[in-house]
Amino acid sequence: MQISTKGKYSVRAVLDIAQHSDGSPVPLAAISKREGISLLFLEQLFQRLRKGNIVKSVRGPHGGYVLARETWEITIGEIVRLIEPPLYSSSCFSKSESVESCRIADSCIGGAVWKQLAEHIDAFLDSITVEDLCNKSKPEVVYGLRIKSNKIVSNLSKNKNEVERDTAEVA
Repeated sequence: MQISTKGKYSVRAVLDIAQHSDGSPVPLAAISKREGISLLFLEQLFQRLRKGNIVKSVRGPHGGYVLARETWEITIGEIVRLIEPPLYSSSCFSKSESVESCRIADSCIGGAVWKQLAEHIDAFLDSITVEDLCNKSKPEVVYGLRIKSNKIVSNLSKNKNEVERDTAEVA
């Protein structure tokens, strides 16, 4: 499970627009220069980001890209899922085989582990917005991410306790 260069660069490029736009379009050449990302590579990534309603293109001599929505509406999870194949690769999640059609689904415990891992990854990435990462120092971002992560873990623990209690009541 690893985020590729495409995923990392896409997040960096979207953050660059959020930090440098001020409502006016940001040229890909400027992003390329600031972020050290090939212009051709950015053009490929921005096709997907535009189709996914993350950015909008503005034509003309002062053209470039702006965010398609507010920074608090765009999550890192959304950006990564547009660019990357699923981060949690398992035959349980392949396109050719669904969990329901797996021949050992009734006895396999591992599939449940991978499914929960996938849900945790998505929940964490979806809890982080572009706004959470913009115009803040690295220590502020790290602290904010720790808080979000702790909340997610805390909520999962609460849900687990509720499930265990409900299971005990049924038994």
